[in-house]
Amino acid sequence: MLKNSQTKLSGNLWKKRNVISLLSFLFFFSLSATIINVPAEQPTIQSAINISVNGDTILVQPGTYQEIIDYVGKNITIASLFLTTQDTTFISQTIIDGNQSGCVVTFENDENLTAVLSGFTITNGSGEWGGGIRCLSAEPTISDVIVENNFAIHNGGGFYLEMSDSILRNAVLRNNSAHGGGGIFCWISDPDIRNVNISNNSTTLDGGGVYLADASDPVLINVIITGNSAYEDGGGIYCGTNCSPILKNCIIANNFVHTGRGGSIMFYSNTEIDLENILISGNSANTGGGIYSYYSYPNFMNCILRNDSPEEIVVLNGDLEIFYSDIQGDWEGEGNLDIDPLFDEELFTLLPDSPCIDAGNPDQIYNDPEDPYNFGFALFPAMGTIQNDMGAFGGPNTFNWIPPVSTDDEIVIIPTLSHLIQNYPNPFNPTTTIPFFIADDTRNAEINIYNIKGQKIKGFSIND
Repeated sequence: MLKNSQTKLSGNLWKKRNVISLLSFLFFFSLSATIINVPAEQPTIQSAINISVNGDTILVQPGTYQEIIDYVGKNITIASLFLTTQDTTFISQTIIDGNQSGCVVTFENDENLTAVLSGFTITNGSGEWGGGIRCLSAEPTISDVIVENNFAIHNGGGFYLEMSDSILRNAVLRNNSAHGGGGIFCWISDPDIRNVNISNNSTTLDGGGVYLADASDPVLINVIITGNSAYEDGGGIYCGTNCSPILKNCIIANNFVHTGRGGSIMFYSNTEIDLENILISGNSANTGGGIYSYYSYPNFMNCILRNDSPEEIVVLNGDLEIFYSDIQGDWEGEGNLDIDPLFDEELFTLLPDSPCIDAGNPDQIYNDPEDPYNFGFALFPAMGTIQNDMGAFGGPNTFNWIPPVSTDDEIVIIPTLSHLIQNYPNPFNPTTTIPFFIADDTRNAEINIYNIKGQKIKGFSIND
């Protein structure tokens, strides 16, 4: 009963917030800008762009639009009905199909962060530099999109950035291909990339998932990079000369290099990179299945590297530092482990008896977020106390894990509204009460009870 009532309450609060957001949206735009409806008022998205002015919103109805579009320097919002409803089904129902006639969406005239693209599937693009989306000397905001089945002759099958500090949020980039950077290619660019799934992209050269070139310093937080392949180097990420990216709370798994180095990541020439709470597993290459570092200086903290082949790490000159991490094959450094991390091989979350729980850096700046319903303990998917957990679900950014947009079951959904509250009385004999609530659509959930020695004594299904 508690489950149903608390879940319903959470749902009602969510609905109220969205009603307020929608009313605020309509009020704002009724005062300050024009909404152009496609196809009711303009037959195509590009024709709507052509008549728009800065600050306008182009609201696109569900359907497939066979065209390639260019923002032509206008700082406008182009969005599906996802913008007004927050219904993610509109993302897969509102498709911009490039029909193999060029890059599907182009920003190349100094558009800024108020140029917004939101709530679309971007597909079937074919360009020289960028197949799905191209940003050249522009800094748009792109959110809640699926970018799939695009091709670039040169670089950036899904997303090409050149001298661009764009924002990318809540996106899926999959099944794109290029010579370099199957999912994303950055050249002298510092994008902010969060809650993005980069999967099953491929290249004929380097950077199956992501290619960073020539002093690109992006931020990647809560990013999943899986199932990508490169012919030569960097199945997941190729990090090129003088790049200094920041990676936090990322999963880089099951990527593949055909002939070269760095199944997960290839660091090449004067790369300086900080990696915090990264899980690297199941990647393979000819050498350096996990990491290949060439004249570079990566720093790992609170990470897990496991089950990569033929080995986890190869370093050729330069320096590589690892602390408070679980590294297969043993690696010298404060707080390091070499022990089975015991994580779920599909979800990559730590199992209850994982030695990586509360084993990360004890400095408070790395603490897991605290569960507001269970003081002193971590908010799921972090586990244990609030001391940092090694792996992708430990540390401050654990709170920011949200489900990436998806149209099928391939994308893992991480629960964000599940709480287990302290039982009462505790200790108890012979009965106790365990309050909890979970999201309405949670499946295969259970509560397991452990004794003071950490031994499981009882489990309950909570799906009914």
